[in-house]
Amino acid sequence: MSEHRATTTHDDRPLVVASNRLPFTLHRTRSGFERRPSPGGLVSALEPVLRARGGTWIGWPGIAIEPDESVDSDTEPYRVHQVQLSETEINRYYHGFANRTLWPLFHSMADMARFQRLDYQTYERVNERFAEAIADHAEDAGLVWIHDYQLMLTPAAVRERISDARLAFFLHIPFPPYDIFRLLPWDRELLRGILGCDLIGFHVPGYALNFLDCVERRLGARVD
Repeated sequence: MSEHRATTTHDDRPLVVASNRLPFTLHRTRSGFERRPSPGGLVSALEPVLRARGGTWIGWPGIAIEPDESVDSDTEPYRVHQVQLSETEINRYYHGFANRTLWPLFHSMADMARFQRLDYQTYERVNERFAEAIADHAEDAGLVWIHDYQLMLTPAAVRERISDARLAFFLHIPFPPYDIFRLLPWDRELLRGILGCDLIGFHVPGYALNFLDCVERRLGARVD
């Protein structure tokens, strides 16, 4: 009698999704926390995959949670890990570097971008915290999929912790041309951050070409 051993492929293993927001946003009410679906196409596209395949969604719940407060996530068909941010971190990482620096710059509105070192340093710390959360949940994951401009340093930080992880990144906004991107004082750090991935995705080929041009010219990397 022959013995058949089932093998587990990457496609059979759970998925870890990391994004700035969880698939729901918490709102504090008199009776406790209320969950509301987070806006945008990311949730509608990826939540069915997580429901079917299993895994963990890592993100910020949308508000600052006090140390004595707890939020039940056991009702989800997949695991939810909440990355807690203080009000200062929300202001500097999210409203600051992500939305007042990267968002206008990547949309080629350089005159509206604000460059504050303290905002970047907070962004860096928060990205490290996301990487730690991913590393804690990615041991059995077939793929770690990191999303958008709020987490551009996270992939390399995950790679430092899990050298053999399968990492992917998708940017949900444009990637600017070289003459715009080079205005960012931390442009090399962001490039190295997402280059920690096995696969990087953009909306259109032009954004991918902008990225490759910046990698070649700012990092001196060979591009085939």
